[in-house]
Amino acid sequence: MNTYEIPESALIIEPHARHTTTNFRNAARLIFKYKIPIDKKALCTTTLDQSFYITHSYFSQRCEQELGYIPYQLGNRLNRNDVEFYPLPESCTLDTHDPLDP
Repeated sequence: MNTYEIPESALIIEPHARHTTTNFRNAARLIFKYKIPIDKKALCTTTLDQSFYITHSYFSQRCEQELGYIPYQLGNRLNRNDVEFYPLPESCTLDTHDPLDP
């Protein structure tokens, strides 16, 4: 919050994901749900290892395999832990075969 001067009231934490692919999907859905402008950058802040995993092509391939689409478009890497992303409308597609798809 201090580094990027983001007020606490502007933070959304996605608590239902089983893993990183569903975390990005659910985060994108929340952005759409709360009508946050999708042309604005969202911030993913995580551990160093996870941050580099997210920006590797393997992660987008895993999203394609598990979800059937990529729920985000990557933005810039801001530092070792922080990566920008933009939500994509495909993330709003519900998987009726997945009982844990909120």
